[in-house]
Amino acid sequence: MTDTYLIEGPALISFSGGRTSAYLLKHVLDAYGGTLPANVITCFANTGKEMPQTLDFVRNCGERWNVPIIWLEYDPAGETQRKFRIVDHQSASRQGEPYETLLRERKYLPNPVTRFCTTTLKIRVMRDYARSLGWEHWTNAIGLRYDEARRVAKIKDQRERWETTAPLYDAGVTKERIAAYWAEQPFDLALPNIGGKTPAGNCDLCFLKSAKTISALLRADPSLADWWIRMEEEARPSKPLGAVFRKDRPSYRQLKEAVERQHDLDFGERDGLAECFCHD
Repeated sequence: MTDTYLIEGPALISFSGGRTSAYLLKHVLDAYGGTLPANVITCFANTGKEMPQTLDFVRNCGERWNVPIIWLEYDPAGETQRKFRIVDHQSASRQGEPYETLLRERKYLPNPVTRFCTTTLKIRVMRDYARSLGWEHWTNAIGLRYDEARRVAKIKDQRERWETTAPLYDAGVTKERIAAYWAEQPFDLALPNIGGKTPAGNCDLCFLKSAKTISALLRADPSLADWWIRMEEEARPSKPLGAVFRKDRPSYRQLKEAVERQHDLDFGERDGLAECFCHD
C-alpha cells in the first residue's frame, strides 16, 4: 500500500484543508520517510471564505508534520500566467477578498453550471504556481476516496498539463477509514464530521451545499450569510430581475430570513451538489 503514495515528481498535492486531503498528505509523507522530495509540493488555495477552523487545521498539519504547505490566493494583479500571491496563516484573507475580487472582475455570479469560482480561485491558482516553478507537465494528487468512484472516473477524462491521480482511491480508502484515523490523532479539524462529511468545510455557505446544510450552518452563525447576500445584491444592477448563485431555490437573504423565522428550507438530497474540486 505504501507504494500507492510514492508519487513521482514533479507532483503537486492539492490540499483542500479537509480531513481527507490531510490524510493523503500524511500518507505521502510517511511513504517518503517523513520528508517530501524537492519536486513534490503541497498547495492550499484560499478563497477567503474558508472557515477559520480550516485555516487553523492547514497551519497545524504543516507545523505538526514539519511539511511546507504553500498557501496561495488569487491575485489578478499578477503577471500573465501568474495570477496568484503567496500568503500564510497570518496574512491569509478571511473576509472573502479573493472571491469578491473575482466577482467584481467577472461582473456576474458563478452557478452550478458555470463554476468559474472553483476554476479560477483554486485550479488555475495552483496551475500558475506550478508553472512559475518551470514545470510544464506534472502529477496532481487529489484526495478522492474509494467510495467516490464516480468522481474519480470524471478526472480520468480531463485534458490538462497535469495528470490527476487519486492515491486514496487506489489504496481503497473509505470515509470510514478517514474518520477512524482522525479519531486516533492528537489533533483534528475543529469542524463536525457528520457521516463522513464536513458540512462547514471549504467555502462556508458554498452554493453547491444544500439548503438544509446551509440552514443548519446559519442556525449556528447567521452572520455567515452576510457576504453571500451582499454579493447577490451588488450584482443586481447588471441583472434587474435578480442575481443569485442558484436560480432553483431562494436567495441567501431568503435563506437567512427563513432560519430567523425558525423555518428551515429543505429541497431534498438532490439540492446538494458536491461534485466540485473544492469539496473534500
